[in-house]
Amino acid sequence: VYVPNVFLPDDDGRNDFFYPATGICVQWVRSLRVYDRWGELVFERTDFQPNEEASGWDGRFRGKAMAPAVFAWTMELQYLDG
Repeated sequence: VYVPNVFLPDDDGRNDFFYPATGICVQWVRSLRVYDRWGELVFERTDFQPNEEASGWDGRFRGKAMAPAVFAWTMELQYLDG
């Protein structure tokens, strides 16, 4: 499982989403949550296929682009063997 430590959501078609890139051993992403430095949930997506860029976070919160900052995240994965 690879999750980038930096992304640039500037709509140039490269590196615009924060999402997990996985090998074939990961069947499903149960949840991906992103929090700002004060602990506010700024993104949540549940039950999606891994390696789907558009299923990740685009750097927006409540419809507006967020300023560059440090964020924390959690993720739950389901592997092929359960």
